[in-house]
Amino acid sequence: MKNFKLYILCLLPLMSFSIQYIDKPNGETIYTTGKNLQGDKMLNRSASRIKIVRSCKNCHGKNGDGMKSVSIKFKDLSDPAKHSISYNDSLFFLFLDDDLLSDGTKANIGVIWKMSGKDKQDLLNYLKQL
Repeated sequence: MKNFKLYILCLLPLMSFSIQYIDKPNGETIYTTGKNLQGDKMLNRSASRIKIVRSCKNCHGKNGDGMKSVSIKFKDLSDPAKHSISYNDSLFFLFLDDDLLSDGTKANIGVIWKMSGKDKQDLLNYLKQL
């Protein structure tokens, strides 16, 4: 019985961590971990020059504005004062799919993502909340 109690005490922190991970929405999970809720990795390693990036959060920080010149908060991406051609949903998806900036030029960031339509929409919805 004593060993059982010790086992439960050791297991509780792990269960707590798992529940927190599962409770995150898909878009937030993709942003923070680079994986969707099903555990699929979003980085296209074969097409990316930079293969060590795990998630958006690695470069853009917890709140989407970790890089001084590049905020990926959607309110900044869609701001005409910050972009000559403001991002909308479809331009954001082109960036994810084809590494294109809002003006159609190549972004050349070195990181290419592979996401389903639902994953892209979930990520965009999350960025709109930041």
